[in-house]
Amino acid sequence: MTRTALNKKYNFENPFKPDPLSRKGLHYLDGGKRLLDVGCGEGADSVFFARKGFSVTSIDKNGEHLKHFRAYCADRNPGEISIRRRSAVTYRYPPNRYDAAICLLVICCMRRREVEEMLPRLKRSVRKGGVIVMSARNERDPEFGEYRSTEKMIEPNTFRTKEDCCKYLYFIEKNRLRTLFDGFEILYYYEGRVACKYGEHPHHSDSHIICRKR
Repeated sequence: MTRTALNKKYNFENPFKPDPLSRKGLHYLDGGKRLLDVGCGEGADSVFFARKGFSVTSIDKNGEHLKHFRAYCADRNPGEISIRRRSAVTYRYPPNRYDAAICLLVICCMRRREVEEMLPRLKRSVRKGGVIVMSARNERDPEFGEYRSTEKMIEPNTFRTKEDCCKYLYFIEKNRLRTLFDGFEILYYYEGRVACKYGEHPHHSDSHIICRKR
């Protein structure tokens, strides 16, 4: 089935394809098969890992996105996926449960203080030797300049959004993603220009990290 037909059948809001960072992260996931997808959206990354043999727990607070995701899984049986409607901020992350966790372009939809509250719990949910894959918009993103010139910051680098996709936008500071994972082994780190995976903008500026819990 073509991507266009797939989107039409399941009413996907975005192209149903895994994030490039998921593909890169897969090469580092060589121990264990339990994976947590934080802010799974419509589930493309969860399906990608389930088809690679992972047992995936997928959480997101957007009920409409999860409705599309569940319909897809019911029809196509992509693998072992447990879908839960939960907020990434308030989810009760079970300690030492997962071999890996992905959190892709999710913390940019939080307030800065929510990121600081959530991350320690997310890190504890990954076993020793487990891997975390994360991405976020950073302060070099063109939208940051636009927001800074027209909107009031409610916290450092944090604004209320002008769109309906989420309530907040947080543009992470330079090198901050690396600092937030102090004590982890950094396997891959990047800050800079990336293509918009949904084709909605000429480009974005993101921060990417793949790291292993010591």
